Amino acid sequence: MERRVFRIDLGYDGTDFAGSQVQPGVRTVQGVLEEALARLTGEPARLALAGRTDRGVHAVGQVASGTLRWERPAAALLAGLRALTPPDVAIYRVALAPASFHARFDAVAREYRYRVWSGGTPPLLLRRLVWHQRRALDLEAMGRAAEALPGEQDFAAVAGGGAGVPWAEIDTTRRVNSARWVVLQQSIEPGEGARLLEFRIVASGYLPQMVRNIVGDLVQIGRGERQVAWMAELLRGRDRRLGAAPAPPEGLALWHVSYT
Repeated sequence: MERRVFRIDLGYDGTDFAGSQVQPGVRTVQGVLEEALARLTGEPARLALAGRTDRGVHAVGQVASGTLRWERPAAALLAGLRALTPPDVAIYRVALAPASFHARFDAVAREYRYRVWSGGTPPLLLRRLVWHQRRALDLEAMGRAAEALPGEQDFAAVAGGGAGVPWAEIDTTRRVNSARWVVLQQSIEPGEGARLLEFRIVASGYLPQMVRNIVGDLVQIGRGERQVAWMAELLRGRDRRLGAAPAPPEGLALWHVSYT
């Protein structure tokens, strides 16, 4: 039976996953997918994911690829995956891909979005999906500070996993295409003044915890604890130890992966 390359488009609620990449002894998105594919194909399966997400981080637009021994239509593989994956994973599409396709290496950009509930109490159904800031944030200041991010530059100051210290022998240069804040929702409670804010960032590649570290820094500016110019100064300092604590994982989602 011939092996063929398939592309799988999916999303997931990352709350109960230890991350996207397979790890021994813990529940991961890749592990769940590969287990389902092994049951369908009758042999071990190995997938590549377009973007890595950490423990508790979600995905709306994740992409996986793999070479599978499957001769039936892609629609049958889609139906099988939907039947065998848990409720916190959504399989959107399965398609036959060119033999050279690789979900990670062929991606040209990835968009992440981070949601913050600013002021008041977040709605019940959003509480596992946002970072709650009890006082109102200065959205204008955070937006101006985010203007320091686009372009190709050294992002060591927002790199986690040991990559952001001066003695780390790691290339921390990345290209950010765009970075901005938007208001998704105003509070419906009279006089409460709460807002659902979303930080959107598009880049060709990311460093460990890069988005969460950036959001943590920008929120510190939004609280008035730092000036707008601090974001650019922090990047020039190239030292993660000078930055704020990372934003928690629950507000972050891999939103979209671009291939052309």
